[in-house]
Amino acid sequence: AGACSMAAFTASMHAGQGCAITTRLVVPRARYDEAVEAAAATMGGLKPGDPNKPGTICGPVISARQRDRIQSYLDSAIAEGGRFACGGGRPADRDTGFFIEPTVIAGLDNNAKVAREEIFGPVLTVIAHDGDDDAVRIANDSPYGLSGTVFSPDLDRANAVAARLRVGTVNINGGVWYSADMPFGGYKQSGIGREMGLAGFEEYLEIKAIATAAS
Repeated sequence: AGACSMAAFTASMHAGQGCAITTRLVVPRARYDEAVEAAAATMGGLKPGDPNKPGTICGPVISARQRDRIQSYLDSAIAEGGRFACGGGRPADRDTGFFIEPTVIAGLDNNAKVAREEIFGPVLTVIAHDGDDDAVRIANDSPYGLSGTVFSPDLDRANAVAARLRVGTVNINGGVWYSADMPFGGYKQSGIGREMGLAGFEEYLEIKAIATAAS
């Protein structure tokens, strides 16, 4: 439950408008309902508000166009057979501002539009898996590969899963990877190259190759 709550909290930061924010929560099928409930309890308690006020986690999105775009994704989730465990639209108590309720989507698999495309809103889709191999398959079944998270009390198991993820950064149990000494970048459509860390410095080097004929 704690891992699901952390994922839900992360999904709501900056109203979901971040490149490395949680968008899919892949959980054991046997604990699916528990995971959905925990995520919904967290996201449902994060009421959208003024980001300048202390305690506000989820502010408005950048524009009316983006708010409407997010709503179209939420509508697609229902059309594909999903359901909202919390949220799903504009807050009833907000008649101004480009707000969207933090939303947990359940009942869909990784083929759903909300699971495959970048929404950039406070939306978390919970997907069931049938073991570590299936979880890795689902996680890697994406055109993007910037970041991922692994939760497990077994660090050997967590590291084994992290090594198989086709993403540029992985945090285990909430580990912080975003710092000046850590290379940051993605795989697949999430970019080429790295910033920060030694790899980031090397991006600015001009490398010269010199070949001398053998005498």
